[in-house]
Amino acid sequence: MIPHVQLPGHAADWTTQDRAEVAAGIGGHCRRKGFVFLHHHGIPADLISEVYAETRRFYRLPPAEKGRYDATERSQFLGYRGLGRERSRVHDGTEVCEQYRIGTTTGRLPPVSADFYHAPFPRSLELFSHLTRLGDGILAACALELGLEEGSLAPFLAGDPLHRLGLNLYGASDPPGACSSVGPAMSPHIDLSLLTILDQDEPGLQVRDTDGEWLTVPTVPGALFLFLGDHLQRWSNGRLRAAPHQVTNVRRRRMSIQYKHRPDYGVTVRPLAAFTGPADPPAYAPLDTGPEYVAVLRSLLGG
Repeated sequence: MIPHVQLPGHAADWTTQDRAEVAAGIGGHCRRKGFVFLHHHGIPADLISEVYAETRRFYRLPPAEKGRYDATERSQFLGYRGLGRERSRVHDGTEVCEQYRIGTTTGRLPPVSADFYHAPFPRSLELFSHLTRLGDGILAACALELGLEEGSLAPFLAGDPLHRLGLNLYGASDPPGACSSVGPAMSPHIDLSLLTILDQDEPGLQVRDTDGEWLTVPTVPGALFLFLGDHLQRWSNGRLRAAPHQVTNVRRRRMSIQYKHRPDYGVTVRPLAAFTGPADPPAYAPLDTGPEYVAVLRSLLGG
């Protein structure tokens, strides 16, 4: 069963007491499952609808026009990932979706004009700002749930965090040369992020529960779906659970809006000292969110 939690409105207005209440609400679910539906989040429903409309308009463009925004290492991986562009992590094929990424950039990589890649998506940029604030609020609540000060994880995001908003389109059938008809449209994986916040216009996302069962995530009007990524699991030395997930083969055209909250470029994510000791050694190796993460993206997308 997928849990549901009521939030105290928009994260920009949360008080310290609000964050403590969010911690109490989501904390057990983040430890046991790593996923939860969020209600009363304060993000306007009409804005989310307009982002879907914006996404729909982009994917209707001719291939040559979409290709102008090609996502590569030179764009800091902002922009368009064409159908079958992303390689699967678990088989020899590719993922069956078109994707677009907007988000922040870092001065530690070659400069890129983010304005160019963001130009087709003004309403999506507005939603991105709302979700960034929500991500910050949830991160503070996770810190409290772990027994830390509410702002103790914020320094890891104080410079140039590479947050991303993904605008994804899944068609109704597998294209030739992509993943097989028996495989999922998006292969099972854990996000290399702190947390992911998602909305979908059709079911398709599945999360794996602690007993190994794949749960289909329904569409719930007005709610956003939260699932934790690798970095919170790694920082907490496993006290918080990252949620494996996949997208099933869809039978109807499906779009999803997927926000990933990430730390600064170049932060090394390792179990924090508060959660390790002689009786509790680190369960995870350090992970570099700079060149090591770029190498992962390069392997998935090329160039």
